[in-house]
Amino acid sequence: MKVRILAGKEEERSVEISEGETYESLLEKLGLNPVEVIVLHDGEPVPEDERVREGGKIEIIRVVSSG
Repeated sequence: MKVRILAGKEEERSVEISEGETYESLLEKLGLNPVEVIVLHDGEPVPEDERVREGGKIEIIRVVSSG
């Protein structure tokens, strides 16, 4: 299945994934560290171990912290 991902303000990508893959494996394919991002599906946060749902909008937001 093909999913569309919005990462950053204007970077949209399409990625081919297998049925039943998790958001964590999706992040791996994109070369992103799960600790540094939040994944939203249709505006709602999703856990990394949840299976990717077909359709809707997947958005990846980088977490920035300072100390």
